[in-house]
Amino acid sequence: QPPVELLRQWMDHGGWYDRKAIGSFRKLVDISFVCAMGPPGGGRNPITPRFSRHFNYLSFTELDDSSKFRIFSSIVSAWLGQSQLPDWEQLVPQLVNSTSSVYSTITTELLPTPTKSHYTFNLRDLSKVFQGMLMAPPKGLKTLPSLLRLWHHECCRVFEDRLVNNEDRQWFEGLLSSKMADFGVQTEEILGEGPLLYGDFLVPNTDNKIYAEITDREKVSRVLDDYLDDYNQVTTAQMKLVLFLDAIRHVCRIARIIRQPLGNALLLGVGGSGRQSLTRLASYIADYDCFQIELSKNYGFAEWREDIKNCLMKAGLENKAIVFLFSDTQIKSESFLEDLNNILNSGDVPNIYAIEDLDRIYHDLKPVVQDAGQQPTKANLFSAYTKRVRSNIHMVVCMSPIGEIFRSRLRQFPSLVNCCTIDWFSEWPEEALRSVAGDYLQDITEIDNPDIIPGLVNVCVDIHQSVAETSLQFKAELSRHNYVTPTSYLELLATFAKLIRQKKSEISTQRNRTKSGLDKLLSTAEEVGKLQEELAEMQPQLEKAQVETEQTMEQIQTDTVVANETKTVVQKEEAEAEMKAEKTSAIATDAQRDLDEAL
Repeated sequence: QPPVELLRQWMDHGGWYDRKAIGSFRKLVDISFVCAMGPPGGGRNPITPRFSRHFNYLSFTELDDSSKFRIFSSIVSAWLGQSQLPDWEQLVPQLVNSTSSVYSTITTELLPTPTKSHYTFNLRDLSKVFQGMLMAPPKGLKTLPSLLRLWHHECCRVFEDRLVNNEDRQWFEGLLSSKMADFGVQTEEILGEGPLLYGDFLVPNTDNKIYAEITDREKVSRVLDDYLDDYNQVTTAQMKLVLFLDAIRHVCRIARIIRQPLGNALLLGVGGSGRQSLTRLASYIADYDCFQIELSKNYGFAEWREDIKNCLMKAGLENKAIVFLFSDTQIKSESFLEDLNNILNSGDVPNIYAIEDLDRIYHDLKPVVQDAGQQPTKANLFSAYTKRVRSNIHMVVCMSPIGEIFRSRLRQFPSLVNCCTIDWFSEWPEEALRSVAGDYLQDITEIDNPDIIPGLVNVCVDIHQSVAETSLQFKAELSRHNYVTPTSYLELLATFAKLIRQKKSEISTQRNRTKSGLDKLLSTAEEVGKLQEELAEMQPQLEKAQVETEQTMEQIQTDTVVANETKTVVQKEEAEAEMKAEKTSAIATDAQRDLDEAL
């Protein structure tokens, strides 16, 4: 702990060494230190006696039950006093005591373990129950069951949503049922069938959003589908979601968290469970800007600080509500979580603002501070800015609870648990698996017969559930994990769609080849038939032509004999003519010689 040792150096020696002027010791006088710290544990380390011996201790013990009762009963009395409940004064102490008893029981019974490292509770959780109840308008509470349903819902949202298994949830439901009996009612009579849903988004496009119970399941499903369609129309990165009941419950929980002041969420679940998609939808429903960093190869600490600064200044200067969505897959450096821890704690990151940024903050917040009747000092201006940031920015951190690194991060950065409302995303129930498979399979155009889709849905659900059960057996026998996540289920459906398209394509190609071959054979048979018909029609002509050909050949043979005889006669006469020509030539030669002699 270097910072603590530096402080101890001042305590012991009254100053520090100058880092620029080597060897020069700077003494600081007239300084008093007031330090605050929590007890060791949960990421907090003990300090050394050499440091603590310089301080006078003032210990703040945990509030006793009477103090907590006085604080929360005053708040609840002011709220219930506006309701139409008869004898509401008698309900206040009972309500506060029951909530305090639930908090005390859960802090002593549900202790953190290596697999449940986030089972840490503090007074913030107790106050969140009453904070959630105060979101509902008191005039809408007319009967005791309506009040108890609201109380039961808020207790579940604060405490039950972080529980990791059905065993702990059933234990908590039994605890709430025992507290319900103190009001003289049975839990089944109050809650009825199905989960409790509360929200303020059932009436779209209204400025006066009322946080109330949602009883119409079909209507809330239609409203959320309409919100999803509107979201896909205004954004390029469209989301294709199947809003089954479990997804609707998580949307209501996230919307409840981000509508509260200082409302931050820690969403715990495995990949593919819908944490980021449902957060974007809830942010759109609340009309908040949803910001998420975009990782790239060169994204580093400087780009991270710049994104954080822009987001904080947008929330503080422009006074806009922002949901900062961050996933553990985006953690390139643990310093990212350190900055998030600071924002959750104080709404500020040390040394993130440049001088010109601070000047802009002081200039823009000056009218706000003056309107509040305060002096526009730098401390007041930055304090007003920080309050704006904390009220407008809502951190939603999505993490996987698998592995030692998750537990280590919770120990190092306790604000992830202390300053956040936790929502645990359990494995998808059978109803969710069926809804997703049915919606996915209906979009596969290669399935020609829609009657087989229910059977395919049953097969997909059975495959997923059987693998999950076998994985539990695998872990029990070999102590090795095989995680079956919603991503695995979506990959199963995607593989089926890919294979059916591939097989359909292969079958279509073979069918086309077979059809093409058959078409060729049929066309050839037709051509052969036509040729045979033409041959049959031309057969008499061919026979006649053959007879004429034979007669012509006989005539040619006869003419050839006559021609040969004539040729012999001609050749004989030609030979005789040549002999006579030779004799005549000899006579002519002699006559010419005689003539020449005579001359």
